[in-house]
Order: sequence, then structure tokens, then C-alpha cells
Amino acid sequence: MAENVQTTAPENQIFRTQPKSIVGALAFFVGGVVAFTLGITHVYFVEAMAWTFTIWGALLMYNHLSDYATRYEITDDSLVILTPFIFWRPKRVWSWAQINRMDVLVGQVEAEREDVTVQIYHVTKGSTVINREDIAYDPELAHIIAERAGLKAARGQAMQSFDKIPQGAKATYKWQ
Repeated sequence: MAENVQTTAPENQIFRTQPKSIVGALAFFVGGVVAFTLGITHVYFVEAMAWTFTIWGALLMYNHLSDYATRYEITDDSLVILTPFIFWRPKRVWSWAQINRMDVLVGQVEAEREDVTVQIYHVTKGSTVINREDIAYDPELAHIIAERAGLKAARGQAMQSFDKIPQGAKATYKWQ
């Protein structure tokens, strides 16, 4: 998407993916808080549910905010994932040589762009730990990652380019 791309230097691009709606998280949080303000938490079970809704709503809103603030910077030698709301790892730098796989998950038949997720797999040299980043589908970002990391579409799969989402069935398309 052109409006999601910013240029920081001649060779660097920054992408922001479109986050999902925060309405569900807000409804959980408001529902829990309203239960306390209405004074209906005299029964232990109702109070426990109100606390559960409030805490889950707050956690889901935090998750949505961290997704909203996440930026993906494309440099010549790496993919830089900037997530300022995740305090223990606000910046991750993944070398193109260490990105060994990318999956495109189509979640339903007759899928639209919102129904597709991209999973990027990274293995640090000398480690057996596989890191994975799930991002909303952006064909331009997926194309750049596959190109820079040297990933090719698996043989015989319906998706050979990122321009068109296959519409036949739910599927996972691998790029290795």
C-alpha cells in the first residue's frame, strides 16, 4: 500500500500494517468497569467476571496499541522491527540471510486482504531458536522481504506472486 510506505533514506523504507479493530477490546474493558460503577459486584462471581473483563480488555487494548505502533524498516542488509510498546525488545534487527521462511496464511475461501496473514521466520546464526513475526498482509512488504531474503515460492503451490490472493480454499503458502 502506497500510503503505508515512508522513505527515511534513499535505500530505506518504513512500512506500517493496518491493525485490526480495537472495538472488541474496548467493549471488554468498558463492560468490566461499568459492572463496578453500577454496584452489581456484590456477588463474588459477578465481581470475578467484572475483574476478568476489565483485565482482558486492558491487555487486548495494549496488544492493539503495540500492533498499531509497530513499524517495519527495510534496509539493505536487514529487516528492522520497531515496536516501542514492547519494552523488553523494542527493536529487533533480522539479517536477510537469517530469514529462512515466510508463510502466507489465507484464512477463508474468497479471501480479502484482511483475511490474510504473513508469518516471517528468523533463525539466529548458531541458534536453534526460531523467531516468528506475524504481520497483516501487505503485498509490497511481502514481496520486498521475499526478494531481499532470497525466498522462492514452494513448487506446485497456487500462490507464485504476491499480487493476487488465491481464492479457491483456505491454505498456507510457503516461501523458502
